[in-house]
Amino acid sequence: MPSLTLLPLLAIAALLSLATAAVLLITGHGAPQLAAHVAFALGVLPLILAAMSYFVPVLTRSAGTGFAAWWPPALAWAGGTLAVFSFAGDFSPARLSLAAALGGLAALSLGGWTLNRARRMFGPRHRGLDWYLAALGFLLLALLAVVLMPLFPAQRNALRLFHLHANLLGFVGLTALGTLQVLLPTCLGKADPDAALRLRRDLKWAAAGALLIAVGVSSPLPESVSMAGPALALLGTALYGWIVLRMLRAWQSRFGKALLQAHGAAPSLMAAALGLLGLLVSGVAHGLGWLPARPAVAGFVIAFLLPLVSGAAAHLLPVWLRPGVQGPWHHALRARLCRWGGVRGLLLLLLGLVITLH
Repeated sequence: MPSLTLLPLLAIAALLSLATAAVLLITGHGAPQLAAHVAFALGVLPLILAAMSYFVPVLTRSAGTGFAAWWPPALAWAGGTLAVFSFAGDFSPARLSLAAALGGLAALSLGGWTLNRARRMFGPRHRGLDWYLAALGFLLLALLAVVLMPLFPAQRNALRLFHLHANLLGFVGLTALGTLQVLLPTCLGKADPDAALRLRRDLKWAAAGALLIAVGVSSPLPESVSMAGPALALLGTALYGWIVLRMLRAWQSRFGKALLQAHGAAPSLMAAALGLLGLLVSGVAHGLGWLPARPAVAGFVIAFLLPLVSGAAAHLLPVWLRPGVQGPWHHALRARLCRWGGVRGLLLLLLGLVITLH
């Protein structure tokens, strides 16, 4: 299956991109926008789209992926390459608009394919699909903001802030929350009967929270007597944070000490969820101008994205490399990849939070 060949490469590329972005941000080399797009556009975005194309057939109980395994991630990677070259060079608006268009085409094609699979499946569809579709919707909104920037130069900063938060909290955040509810219990080899109910009930609140944050932080603030923007951002943070807290509380109640182990993918995923919760506040603080961009972006990359991608990849890489029945080879490789996963996740979480508040 093509996706199973592509996914290990994209997972490795994403980890390298995240590490490179973290080094750029910590050392101060390169603008925060360049580092952010190295991490997201070159690393995380293609990996998420490829991972979605892998999980959608599982969630819809349908056949293999076909074209969806290749075209959306490839289009996203091409757009990300254009964006990175633009930030590293002449900051061309035309090149950024083309990059956004390629990313939008990738999101639309994957979303249409997902909806088609969902319509043709037998039985009720898995609610994780709704989280993926909502995440793709946020990605399209974020990319639309890029296209609008040269058309409305006076609103460029507001559109930039909307783009940033719709991407990180809307697209990446909703994808992560929808996937973690299923992936973390799988990593532990245990069931979470309440996950389906949370997925069904929580999406509207998480999506509303992400939208309120993106709109709130992009509202004009200087010399304005209106507090509508900050109020919307704070309300969105409360909604979004409440959903993350509900998930964490459910995990703690059901899995307990298994989440605090030194080894394994689950503790790393738990650290990523804690990082997302902690970075909600810093994200709003950055959007309102209370926190510089560089430490906020660095914290998001180190405390959330690195433990998320490394934990998920450590558990899934064996089956991506050798699909089929799990045997001793899979278990041995997974044990090696997940060794010290809990310690690694905790260190990344603490380092990211310290850098954010530095």
